[in-house]
Amino acid sequence: MDYVEPSFEIDKEGRVLCKEHSNYEIFKDPQMGEHRERLLEKELTCKTCEHYYNDDCYFPKDIIDQIEANRIKKKKEFTCKLCGNKIDRMLTIIYSLYFKQKYNVKIPLVCCACHSALKENKFIESSKYRSNIFLYNALYAVYSLISVLFFIFVYQIGFFYLLIFLFPIVYLFIINMKKRHNLKKGLSFYKQYFLNSSKSEKKS
Repeated sequence: MDYVEPSFEIDKEGRVLCKEHSNYEIFKDPQMGEHRERLLEKELTCKTCEHYYNDDCYFPKDIIDQIEANRIKKKKEFTCKLCGNKIDRMLTIIYSLYFKQKYNVKIPLVCCACHSALKENKFIESSKYRSNIFLYNALYAVYSLISVLFFIFVYQIGFFYLLIFLFPIVYLFIINMKKRHNLKKGLSFYKQYFLNSSKSEKKS
């Protein structure tokens, strides 16, 4: 059985589009309004393509279903290599998997926010700015915890009330520090693979 070989492009918003998708011309419509743009986010998937229903795509229907199930259920299965955020768009994952299977080329998963920063050559500034925001949020969580402890001990409020405030504050601290850690890892990856490769290209 013949299957359709996918080909890809990345639009100005950093979204991966499949040129063989049956709705490709709609996705490329430059006159698309804001409401249509929001709907597009849900349609940018193999599961809205006729080749998926006909099961004649390079990726079989059951494989596509499994990829989508893993994307939804397993938060750490497909994450941005530069910031650690979950990849929301299925075609971004398909794009990376296709090149890995077909050509043994590993293309890192990159979210639209990081792609936009890369395109504008502002990734380092963007990463440091986001990292500082998460640090400020974590420090605010520490400040909030100290304030709550002070309030409870001064006014002799029961320990039960401390626990009510403690869990969300600790959660806020851990989440922000984890996101900051992911950004630092992403920045190291960028310097090693993106920055060094661009410098090598300039020298050659």
